[in-house]
Amino acid sequence: MKKVLIISYFFPPCNLTASQRIKGWADYLSEFGYYPIIVTRNWDIPITSPEDASISTGTEIKHIKNDTHEVYYLPYKASLRDRIFEKNKDKKSLQRLSKIFTLKNLILENYSNSAIPYSNMYTHARRLIQDDSEIKMLVVSAKPFNQFKFGFLLHQEFGIKWIADYRDDWNTSELEDKQVGIMKYLAKMQSNFEKKWIATASCITSISGIYVKRISTFVGVKGEVILNGFDGLANELPTNNDKIFRITYNGSLYPSQSIEPILKMIKRVIDQSSMEIHLYFPGLGFDKTQENRVRNLMLGYEKNIHITNRVAKEDVIRIQNKSDVLLMIAHGTVKGVPSSKMYEYIGLKKPILVYPNDHDIVEETLNDTGLGIICENEEDIFNNLQKLILEKQTGEKTKFEFDEDKINFYSRKNQTAVLAKLFDELLV
Repeated sequence: MKKVLIISYFFPPCNLTASQRIKGWADYLSEFGYYPIIVTRNWDIPITSPEDASISTGTEIKHIKNDTHEVYYLPYKASLRDRIFEKNKDKKSLQRLSKIFTLKNLILENYSNSAIPYSNMYTHARRLIQDDSEIKMLVVSAKPFNQFKFGFLLHQEFGIKWIADYRDDWNTSELEDKQVGIMKYLAKMQSNFEKKWIATASCITSISGIYVKRISTFVGVKGEVILNGFDGLANELPTNNDKIFRITYNGSLYPSQSIEPILKMIKRVIDQSSMEIHLYFPGLGFDKTQENRVRNLMLGYEKNIHITNRVAKEDVIRIQNKSDVLLMIAHGTVKGVPSSKMYEYIGLKKPILVYPNDHDIVEETLNDTGLGIICENEEDIFNNLQKLILEKQTGEKTKFEFDEDKINFYSRKNQTAVLAKLFDELLV
């Protein structure tokens, strides 16, 4: 098998969603003739809050090798800023100083690897390429985006072909607020470095057609869509047959997602329905700001909502599989943001209620698979929920005409096949 080196900050046992994309590649690339070698950081500390990811962990390199892939887990030493504020996190007087440290790091890391807490990922990858002539391809998956600098440097030194994998877009993002003052200067500087680093890549990959087109145009490098996909066994758990109607939204919620109209209509449905209705938010407690946002919107309906911190993947699947409908919330008018949860939902073959309609990849994908309930306005939300509840009450559920072949296309295995084909083309 041909060896491929993958640099990714996130990888299991890290339980953040970003880990799953690379895990899928690690699991399946060997079936298409490639042996992945992953370089990542140590994740011995469970991630129960955003701050946990900034804690130093690991004292030595951990090398795990099996038939399909191998992984190097490198010690992670938190930055000076993170070490100071881990010990003084409750001191509000240090918040301004924290912002100064953050700004300093954002500038310096573009010029010096010593400013990057995980720069040992670069030095270790360099050593692997130097010692193993069979490594012919490099993939760098970001965020953090300054990892792309590693691909640039390794290409400069060894001439190795590399792919810049964007899980999100960087300086082309439409989800970020417009910058002013010194942050505007920083954004301009980062844009210049993004173009410089990515110019040496053979290809960029990202999670939607719009992202690929936008990034490719910006950096001047061709692109390929590699979707996030889902794990194939997600739909094998038992389904729910009790007298509770369950609605679930899995994972993170962002300020750009307008959940207010959905919650407004859910409260209206609760008020008018004789059926008990429960709303689940597994993992939302990871972000206290968004948890409070939902709790404030559901005041008076506390018995109907269930919010948890991060829970085991198996438990999340169980919650979703017991649900009658799953929620997708688009990012307003922003297109091309499918979210990893959409593919997990697809794997469960459950009805997926979408609001607002993105008129792009979410609508196309859910119509393609036959699983989508696309809502254009608040009345659509209310009427569709009422219909689903009535069907459960009467036992006359609408049978979704989902397309099994179309669903399978979105599996992680099939998306890994797309990546392997790209390797084939680049290594000719």
